[in-house]
Amino acid sequence: MPRCPAEWAHVRSSHNRQQFRLRPPSEEDAPIFCDWFADLEVTMYLSRRAAPSLQLEREWLQKMATSETDIVWCIEFEDRTIGITGAHRIDWQNCHASTGTAIGDKGVWGKGIGGELMCLRRDHLFREYRLNKLKSAYLEGNEASARAQRAAGYREVGRFRQEFFRDGRWLDQIQTELLREDWEGPQR
Repeated sequence: MPRCPAEWAHVRSSHNRQQFRLRPPSEEDAPIFCDWFADLEVTMYLSRRAAPSLQLEREWLQKMATSETDIVWCIEFEDRTIGITGAHRIDWQNCHASTGTAIGDKGVWGKGIGGELMCLRRDHLFREYRLNKLKSAYLEGNEASARAQRAAGYREVGRFRQEFFRDGRWLDQIQTELLREDWEGPQR
């Protein structure tokens, strides 16, 4: 199975607008993630609402580090960890993966980092791993995620109605995907 090559351990944004980088997570990131996931504003549009214990978060990071079907990166901006992104449930035979991002540092919300990092992640997954399709989703009302996914070329392909219950109401989950052929069109 392909793995994240060591030479790609750190990636910098090629855009001049934002200076961020992606790097593999470490055990030292676990307390930061726990703090983010304890904030209900941060988890409003995530599938996971309850904060994990520090031990559970460390175990998850260890699992991701050895996984054959997951690739995870921390997002750094202005020399601090602000979020996490990755490709999950990678199906190497059929060349597709589910992608996701969480920006836990609310101080950087609204700066356009999500769209740029999704483009960087997309380009890397299509070029280096030769995937054919990237899948994702966002919850109804999460306009930041909707904009970022559109900026990276993801298209809405479906909807799971009333999939999550948040703040006393049901929210739909909007399914998105990006095909290699749609990504290659503008690249040519």
